[in-house]
Amino acid sequence: MADDNSVYRDLFFEESDDNLQALNDNILELEQEPDNIDLVNNIFRVAHTLKGMSATMGYDVMTKLTHKMEDIFDLFKSGKLKVTSDHVSLIFKCLDKLQELVDDLRDDKELSEEQITDLWNELDQVEKGVEGKTPAAQAPKEEQASDGPKELTTDFEKVEEADLDVIKKAKAEGYNAFAIAVRIDAGSLLKGPRVFLVMEKLDQEGDVIHSEPSTDILEAGDFETDFKLIYLTHDSKEQVEENINSNSEIDQVIVADFDPEAKPAAAEAEEKEVAKKEAPSPAKEAKPKAAPKKVAKKDAHHNNRNQSIRVDLTRLDNFLDLVSELVVYRNQLEDAGKRNNADEVRDSMEQVSRLTSELQDLVLKIRMQQVSVVFSRFPRMIRDLANELKKDMELVIIGEETELDKTVVSELSEPMIHLLRNCADHGIEQPEVREKLGKPRKGKITLAAYQEGNKVIITLEDDGKGLDPEAIKASAERKGINTEGMSEREIQMLVFHPGFSTAKKITDISGRGVGLDAVQNKISELGGSLEMESQVNVGTKVTIKLPLTLSIIQALMISISNEDFAVPLDVVERVVMIKEEDILQTQQQEVYRFQDQLIPIVRTNRLLGMPEIESKKKFAIIVKINKQYYGILADGLIGQQEIVIKKIDQMLMNINKYQGATILGNGSIALILDVNAICNAQKVANS
Repeated sequence: MADDNSVYRDLFFEESDDNLQALNDNILELEQEPDNIDLVNNIFRVAHTLKGMSATMGYDVMTKLTHKMEDIFDLFKSGKLKVTSDHVSLIFKCLDKLQELVDDLRDDKELSEEQITDLWNELDQVEKGVEGKTPAAQAPKEEQASDGPKELTTDFEKVEEADLDVIKKAKAEGYNAFAIAVRIDAGSLLKGPRVFLVMEKLDQEGDVIHSEPSTDILEAGDFETDFKLIYLTHDSKEQVEENINSNSEIDQVIVADFDPEAKPAAAEAEEKEVAKKEAPSPAKEAKPKAAPKKVAKKDAHHNNRNQSIRVDLTRLDNFLDLVSELVVYRNQLEDAGKRNNADEVRDSMEQVSRLTSELQDLVLKIRMQQVSVVFSRFPRMIRDLANELKKDMELVIIGEETELDKTVVSELSEPMIHLLRNCADHGIEQPEVREKLGKPRKGKITLAAYQEGNKVIITLEDDGKGLDPEAIKASAERKGINTEGMSEREIQMLVFHPGFSTAKKITDISGRGVGLDAVQNKISELGGSLEMESQVNVGTKVTIKLPLTLSIIQALMISISNEDFAVPLDVVERVVMIKEEDILQTQQQEVYRFQDQLIPIVRTNRLLGMPEIESKKKFAIIVKINKQYYGILADGLIGQQEIVIKKIDQMLMNINKYQGATILGNGSIALILDVNAICNAQKVANS
């Protein structure tokens, strides 16, 4: 059989990420609802899928750890082990390790058993501790005999032609084909999980090709005691029997040779996928056997994370409809062009213009991703921080279905983690302190997202101690920062000043002000803005505004030294025509009087190393960056235009003056100015 693992690697990584996130969410919920049996069943199902996938791919280390983790789930299920915070923390450590293993595999690193030894031993200690205290009377009813059931046989009702073709080909390649009949103990309360435990162990040594009853019936446990399989393996009949009998609650097993009828090849890989993706299996072995390495190979290419996106099928259908319509009008356009019919050309061009606008909107929607992709990991993070900081707090998430462009969503994680850690560490007080202040012992952090026009608003609010303006002011003055004339809110915003901190003790979680300038820089890079409101002993609210997409923007087209450039319109406050004599020279910089204040002037031609053009009038593009106005000089004004942002060479990006390029209607290329970087460069030059 050919090794088809490379075909499934990307699918394995994507689904493993999803399954690990689902386990994180479910375990977090289980801690709050330890008696929720449906939740435990769901955890079994997801864990078994993860284990089955890793076993089929030949990733033995992952399989072994997941298998052992399932033993703990089985103890939760039977009630022998209580769902405590310590046990949940241990499971979370396992999930973190599994994510680490997946990331190592993604980077083509070889896994070793040393990576999981400590965790496996911790799980084993918990399991052995329970086994030592469990009376024999509580053990599963393994010894109950079935009273007079019908005879167990290996007769199948129907086997698909495709299955028979696969079996014949496998036998020709030296595999054994067995018909297997298994009877589960009549007293079993977990028939579904027992079946799939059998199948999972068989999958480690071969391939299950066909089952009766069907897999969905087996998964639901909607059968009496018997099920049958067709199995391909290099193992002998005796080894297969031993493998099945090593499972608990097995009453009877028959393994017989299976003789298929001949037909050419079939889709073996698809059958293997069906076999591996079945549902829950609480494992009860003392120690899992390492899966054989019959399929363990690694391809050489590097797999980057999060390079795929799930798309609603209706959006793809709409996409296909629009493209089909576009093709029709393109053909009409070509035909009218050949006949020199100007009216038909104009009509077809109008339709093409309409369709391209609709396609543009649709592609933007296809690129959209719910912020839940990022938000879903935060409840677990707050739970861990609460334990670490010995605090009582909860995270409430609102509007996680709000959509943003994938490029924005993927960059959002880091700043949000930093802000959340600040809420947990320096916002929420200790329970005793909150009680004295008349607050609930449990602190509340609220993370909300919603769309407003062409922007998405994200708010992060805590009911903690807030920021004390007097403490910030004193700290700022010690650092030589002038706070004269500043409002309370402006003083509070100083925590986003580079290197600013009010914390008497900087913790390893995160201090308010420690690195918050990096948060603001990241939000600015994403074309967004950040504001903060805070009241002492009431709480703090951070509001982040982000553009829906970074791919298409409204821009103001300008010319500098006879070259065209684009300035993102969302930072432009106003455009004014100025003369050279309107520009004033101070000791440090050139300024211009705007709204009763002197604002810095940026001579872009000098900053970009371009020749100066003699002209009596220039245009000042007034922009606002971090609550400071700047006047960016331009020689000419072309007008407003919607542009598509294209990536540029890394060498140009490193200059830190441009955020991309766009192709104009005449085919020429215009660079898009990074206004934030240009104004900051001017600020540094003047200081």
